[in-house]
Amino acid sequence: MSLKGNIEVSKRKFCLFETIDMLHRRSRLYKDSSKMTQQERFLLMRYDLKLLENVERMVEHIGKVYDFFLSAEPLEEWWWHLDKVASGELEVEIGLRQKDKVL
Repeated sequence: MSLKGNIEVSKRKFCLFETIDMLHRRSRLYKDSSKMTQQERFLLMRYDLKLLENVERMVEHIGKVYDFFLSAEPLEEWWWHLDKVASGELEVEIGLRQKDKVL
């Protein structure tokens, strides 16, 4: 698992389809998060925080090609529900989780 590439949501303009691809990539990272190192999880947390800092802007941008109302993804994948995050309907908690330990 690698989080190569620096995603600067606040400074870079993304093509709409790149942005949708970013949401799909975030879902894959969510599914593979148990394979990440602590450093990778920390980096992902930083990217998530950056996305949340720019949530209104991203909702406006993504909303040009994606209808959040039709999103069927689970709420745990909050990045597919940025409209609800922006409105306060969905609260997101970002933090590092401890990996399962084997004794």
